[in-house]
Amino acid sequence: MKRIKAIFGMAFALIFGSVHLSAAEKLESLLPGYLANSTELQQLANQMQKVMIENEMNEISNGFSFKLSTGTITFTTGDSWNIKFTPTASFSIPDAKNLGISVSSTILFDSSDSTDTFTNSSLKVSVDIISNNTKNREINALKSQRKVLEAQRKVQNGFVSVEKEFYEKVKSLYEMASKILTLEKSLYDNQLKLETLKSQGYTTSSTKYKTAQMNVMNDQYDVDSQMKSMEREVKIFCAKCGVEYKYDSPLSFLPTEIPDVEAVKITSYSPEKYTKIESLTWTHYINELERETDSSISLSANAGFTFNNERTSSHSIDLGSNFTWNDTGLVLNVGTNIPVGTDSFSPVFTLGVSFDPTAFKTAKLNKELDSLESSQEEIDIENAKSDFGTVAITQNTSLENIMWEKSTCKESYEMYSSLEADMAKYYRQGYISKTEYNNASVNKETSRIKVLINKLNLIIYNNETTLLFVRDEELREDKSNQDVNSEKGESNDVK
Repeated sequence: MKRIKAIFGMAFALIFGSVHLSAAEKLESLLPGYLANSTELQQLANQMQKVMIENEMNEISNGFSFKLSTGTITFTTGDSWNIKFTPTASFSIPDAKNLGISVSSTILFDSSDSTDTFTNSSLKVSVDIISNNTKNREINALKSQRKVLEAQRKVQNGFVSVEKEFYEKVKSLYEMASKILTLEKSLYDNQLKLETLKSQGYTTSSTKYKTAQMNVMNDQYDVDSQMKSMEREVKIFCAKCGVEYKYDSPLSFLPTEIPDVEAVKITSYSPEKYTKIESLTWTHYINELERETDSSISLSANAGFTFNNERTSSHSIDLGSNFTWNDTGLVLNVGTNIPVGTDSFSPVFTLGVSFDPTAFKTAKLNKELDSLESSQEEIDIENAKSDFGTVAITQNTSLENIMWEKSTCKESYEMYSSLEADMAKYYRQGYISKTEYNNASVNKETSRIKVLINKLNLIIYNNETTLLFVRDEELREDKSNQDVNSEKGESNDVK
């Protein structure tokens, strides 16, 4: 079995590229077309690209930002006209303690005054001293990266799921073929009975002969009906694989060989990589980070310089601070404008206080809820570990059954092959009828299909086992290979 691992690069070319294959009996030539025609994989690929773009946008929004604005421009017309506007410029660096710098001014151009007026021009710098903003941005970045990872995993698992679906469809076609063979065996058995009645001298008008003849006709109808049903399913399967149906019988379309694969044992994976355990562990981890960021206090400070401050009627140095005590609902804002460049020293002070009694009452309850949520998350993880034990037993049992069937199917096929060879020799020598030989041939073919179905069961089991775990190392390997191939391509272009 050739597993499609190229989640990046060539995998997308396979999905979105046009595929045209001629009819083939080899399973390996059918699988790529089935994957390429899967709309499920195309949707998953689109979703992954969307999430990656959103992550890139999130990184940009959390980085350096710069803004310019003219503000509202006011025009006054008449004998004396003027233009007034308030331009601003600001930039911020969220990762540097939410550092922000802003510049603003009110500018007036007046036709009656030859001197332009600049008022409330200011330069302001603000920074967080005690704040959850930095941690919250880190958490948001982790969540965004997690979304990308989960989208990549969905594409990765999508390939395995569609591959599993492909082999299940092939298995169902073999099962239909097996049913046809069973019906043919019943047909040959009834033909033998009819031949025996002929040899015993029964006439075509006798009840026994008519009954036997009717049984043969009914069996032939069942065989033909099942053959038509299988032909319809094979044509549908061919369309999904992107190949043309060019066979006289649907039985001749079926691949004659199924590749042997090594069994994927569940013990080869770490329990921590079990999908449920990994997902719940991540959820607990990120929720704990969020609960830890719920700081009880926050403090920020700002400083700046204002030209022609209307409050002080002079230039001024501006200082301010914001303090929040979340557990009590207390919010305190203090500030001062200190005049400079003037003989009169009259600082302006500002103060704002707010208090929310309900915050004090609910703070303790919120902490209790956080503790309960954390405890429940830990319980969920333990339940997932217990669930993994059950899944491991189920998968190991399934594998044991498949390996047991492999041995018995092989022995049965060898026995029926030997018997068919003997019957073929007896038929050529004239000791048995063609119907008796056909019976032996059907038994051999039925046992051969059981061997092939057993191989398919092992492939399907491997897919099911693989889907139980996260396999991020494959994603890293594919990305690394893509980077190497890209570098080689650039090198070749240079040459």
